[in-house]
Amino acid sequence: MRGKVSIFLMVGFVVSICATTTLAQVEEQKATLFLCWDVLVKPSKVVEFEAATKDEVALFSKHKFPYPWSSASTDDLHYYFLIPVDKFADIDNIYKALDETQKKMGAEYQALMKRFSGTYKYTRMYIWYLNHELSYTPENPRLKVGEEKYLYYSYLYFKQGMEKEAEEIAKKWKALYKSKNIPDRYYLWIGDIGTEMPVYCIAGQGKSAADFFSEGEKNHKLLGEEAMALREKTLKLCRKIEQKTGRPRPDLSLIPFSEREK
Repeated sequence: MRGKVSIFLMVGFVVSICATTTLAQVEEQKATLFLCWDVLVKPSKVVEFEAATKDEVALFSKHKFPYPWSSASTDDLHYYFLIPVDKFADIDNIYKALDETQKKMGAEYQALMKRFSGTYKYTRMYIWYLNHELSYTPENPRLKVGEEKYLYYSYLYFKQGMEKEAEEIAKKWKALYKSKNIPDRYYLWIGDIGTEMPVYCIAGQGKSAADFFSEGEKNHKLLGEEAMALREKTLKLCRKIEQKTGRPRPDLSLIPFSEREK
């Protein structure tokens, strides 16, 4: 998103998609709206893209930009940047703040935009809801927020007209996890504008890939046959399923200005 809107708005989802600073701030809410942009970076330009993004974070921090963003990257070279908003009308306020901040930056901003040129294939904008009511967090999570260095996303694309059934299945999964006291959390995101609706994204985490899958085997045994039966019901509702792996990128994120002041 070069030009009027800065690269930091480029988020694909998810995401995750599990941006720890932002998620901690909205944990008590039922659902949280996120403005997301997805940037597909060219393999040969990853170093340049990340270097420019880090300098962008520093520049926006220097000029006290009021809206934080959280970042993640996936192994297929998608970079995601997420900004939480209370309602759709707040997006206009973000654009207004961008215009004002970019004017303050002047030549610094223009020089930075030139560095991004040619580093990515495309950008896409999405709106996602982080639904806390359908997400699962145990009373004593195995991992603390910040220890989750590995991200695993499952995208469930449901058949048209199956939104209610999808919600009911999500509630049953959460109830099953709770009944078995599964120690690992997951976040459930619901796709909105710009996504291939109806779609859920289930975001799981681990210390590493090895940790995620080894603990997953333990959880699978705890969930037992009930999970197998529920999985079969879930698959019957789906028209497509995709998976992605990645990691949170705090080095490419802008924390809230109030936190930077501490």
